Amino acid sequence: MATVWIVFRSVENNAGAATILLIMLKAFKTLVLALTLGTTPILVYAQNLSADSTEVKLLDQVVITATKHERKQVQTGKVLSVINAETLRRSSGQSLSELLSRQVGITINGAQNNLGTNPDVYIRGAGTGYTLILLDGIPVNDPANLNNNFDLNLIAIDQIERIEILKGGQSTLYGSDALAGVINIISKQRFQKPLEGQALAAIGSYGTWKGHLGLGGQTAKTTYNLQYTHLNAQGFSSAFDEKNQGGYDNDGFVENNLSTQLKYRLGKDLLVKGLVNYNAYQTDIDAGAFVDDKDYTSSSNNLLGGGGFVFDKKYLRLTLNYAYNATERVFEDDSTSVPATAFAKYARTDYRGKSNFIEAYGNFKFGKKMEFLLGLENRSQNMSQVYNSVSDFGNSREELTSDFTQTSLFSTFASLNVRDLGVFGLEIGGRFNQHSEFGSYSTFNLNPYLFINQQLKTFVNWSSSFKAPTQYQLFSIYGNQGLQPEVGINVELGTQWFSKDQSSQLRAVYFIRSIQDVIIFRSTSGPPFGQYTNFNQQDDAGLELDGQSQLGKLKLGFNYTYVDGKVSTELRPGRDTAYFNLIRRPKHAINLNFGYSIGKKWEVSLALRALGKRIDIYFDNNTFQSRQVELDPYLTLDLYQEYRVNPKLKVFLDLRNLGNQQFFDTYGYNARRFNFTFGLSQKF
Repeated sequence: MATVWIVFRSVENNAGAATILLIMLKAFKTLVLALTLGTTPILVYAQNLSADSTEVKLLDQVVITATKHERKQVQTGKVLSVINAETLRRSSGQSLSELLSRQVGITINGAQNNLGTNPDVYIRGAGTGYTLILLDGIPVNDPANLNNNFDLNLIAIDQIERIEILKGGQSTLYGSDALAGVINIISKQRFQKPLEGQALAAIGSYGTWKGHLGLGGQTAKTTYNLQYTHLNAQGFSSAFDEKNQGGYDNDGFVENNLSTQLKYRLGKDLLVKGLVNYNAYQTDIDAGAFVDDKDYTSSSNNLLGGGGFVFDKKYLRLTLNYAYNATERVFEDDSTSVPATAFAKYARTDYRGKSNFIEAYGNFKFGKKMEFLLGLENRSQNMSQVYNSVSDFGNSREELTSDFTQTSLFSTFASLNVRDLGVFGLEIGGRFNQHSEFGSYSTFNLNPYLFINQQLKTFVNWSSSFKAPTQYQLFSIYGNQGLQPEVGINVELGTQWFSKDQSSQLRAVYFIRSIQDVIIFRSTSGPPFGQYTNFNQQDDAGLELDGQSQLGKLKLGFNYTYVDGKVSTELRPGRDTAYFNLIRRPKHAINLNFGYSIGKKWEVSLALRALGKRIDIYFDNNTFQSRQVELDPYLTLDLYQEYRVNPKLKVFLDLRNLGNQQFFDTYGYNARRFNFTFGLSQKF
């Protein structure tokens, strides 16, 4: 506890930090409960750490997101974390959003709410839409979404092999939307035999049950993979019954995920590949904060298909990737249950977004210490939207067609990586972008680092980034085709220490980010009484600390994030107003992990998560006014146990929120109380 106190004092001496410490002390009673469940020896597999496994040395871990090419993690100065296969194996009872929310620097609003809640991803306090999601290195997004972001509900955690999280402005390598970072979700694709498989069955709280079946294999020339997951839950009421009126119904959730991959080697140097993923879910939703609705539903489906090839010689690697991505979302509020505050008796909105992505790049090696990357990329996308409603004023229909919302973004990019020049390494790169609406914009990155005695790494990252205006911001009734991109400057200063035996590591990163020309919605005096415009400047800064250690059978892990931010707006010429605006994002967040393996078959893990107070903006349907509210800090404890009956069969029990804490990540919406998942997993 003393270590945590020093961290807080060194960052900010305020009441918020002290509050976190107090609620951590209050967790003692819950911790005793956990120990009575048979967990005197405790193990946490460090769900939020960057170690690949106990067998893989920290310095030997290979990553691909930092440079678009396989490289040992120690050979880059970028801030990158890995969620490995072992951690994912222990997370079958969680959603992808829950797992990501435990990572240093990441907050996901909605991860603790009812299944089907749309998760908002915040990296280092940056707004939703400033994080680029990749699936096997391919950008995935929803052009029909206001912020162009992808719904993480559409990705099943059981179909993932590992996740690489790259922080900072990454537009030089990955283009638009990568202002705060990149999350690369890598599907299962490593097999040792011609036929391997896994089956999983699990049940849990809120009438939840899940089944998963995966088949895959590898021969001399062919690698294939087929994964299917079904998830069903009765759920609970998304809206909080503030006045204890009763009668709030449960909001259910049903999802199906299917993914297929095929790779074939056409000779020693050429590999061709293809994939088709289809994911769909339907969920019940409520009318708003505190407001129940018994016939309001939402459905979403996504189709991702693509392919490409890799040509790999000793000093040359050429890659071509193509992907087609289509997402459909439907919100339907039927007429059997109409809240008193509702405008329409019936309403339905259909959203469709489509995108095409193609890239070609080459990695050129010059000896063992220098590598040059050169590439081209093109993205094209469009959206459509249809709104129908029935009210006392008659029928209403609004439509936005796809032929009016087409945009394209062409880019060229290059980077130079130099490593092992004594203790010195360097990455420098640039990207030129040409957009069909706003024209051209360029980005850069500069990343020098020192690595001394294979133990101490010190690094600096300086980069620019951008986010293109979305289809809705450009072409909707409130659109503005004169919008410019949101542009960011990111600076990171950090150091990372490794123990001599590579069993421990500590990392500290200080970051500053400034985003200019932030797009906001401004009210106007005439119809349609509002328009999107470039208006604000967003400035954020913070500190990340994370580490892990293994002492014999004992494993320890922690991370701490501090983030502060303000928006500056010029209400009048020469008069700026600045204020804190990180809605639903805590200034302080802590994750602690402890643990122990009991023999060779039993593993038990305990994870603690503490979030400081947050602010939220609540729209009151009765007064039709917005007001700011404060969300209380909270702490949760989770307990995971698994027993390996034999090398291929395991039984697991995942207990979350042991203290049955009532907390709110979004004002007026319920979060999960104590809940469990029990399951079996069989390999064959």
